[in-house]
Amino acid sequence: MIILVSGIFIENGLYAAEDNERKTPLSGIYFKTDQGFTWGMLKDQRMSNLSYQGPGAVLNLGRRAQWSTYISEWQFVRLQYNYSRPAHRNTMVANPGAGFRYLHLRRLYTPGNHEIFAGAQALVTGNFRIAPRLGNSFLFADMIAEIRPQMDLHFGSRFLWRDWNIELSMAASLMGYTVRIPEYGVSYEMDENGGTRIQGYEQQWLTPLNYARLSTGVFIRESFRGSTNPNWFRIGYMWDYYTMAGAHSLNMNNALHQLVLELYFRVR
Repeated sequence: MIILVSGIFIENGLYAAEDNERKTPLSGIYFKTDQGFTWGMLKDQRMSNLSYQGPGAVLNLGRRAQWSTYISEWQFVRLQYNYSRPAHRNTMVANPGAGFRYLHLRRLYTPGNHEIFAGAQALVTGNFRIAPRLGNSFLFADMIAEIRPQMDLHFGSRFLWRDWNIELSMAASLMGYTVRIPEYGVSYEMDENGGTRIQGYEQQWLTPLNYARLSTGVFIRESFRGSTNPNWFRIGYMWDYYTMAGAHSLNMNNALHQLVLELYFRVR
């Protein structure tokens, strides 16, 4: 879990003991659910040279452990869906995605009223594009396994006569492996039974030379009302973008803007 605010700066420049006590970081193990709205933008040159964009939704379920020295999180279910179209109305694309993730961050020594966490996440995701109006070549997908270093910054701020718990995060890809379906299209091969449908695919190691992925987010964390209520929530914005170079110079670019509400329920 994300630990914030070892002290809150108030208008007279001092740290109030009562604010420190009220903002004491929560610790424990939590069940996590986050959901929200998305706006996706993609261009898959294996599918077409058109740029697609459209609305969607996201739902994630997981388990988060937060203590004074580290944050650990399993995200068991990662689901998203976008309905995208270009200026040409007749090539709508359904863009579902699914996967899971493990995150581990260690707290660094940071004096003052801010905290820095550094670590990495390992994730496996599938990003699918389904375009029935394209006929034979209607299914495209990226199955990606990767490792991404991540850094979080948590701090308290005074604004509009109240205290805010603000959390920033950033992660970038380091290495991975992908299977892309199909490689560049679907073909047919004649045989004694009439014909066989051939769908090529491409496998490749992902490095900064052929793949780049960046995820950033800004969140406001708040506790539910009640001094004995251990649960809390975050409201935030996330931007997830990746670009991948493929065979025959057929590349993939995908960006997802997300407005999310994350709920944390303490289980231990």
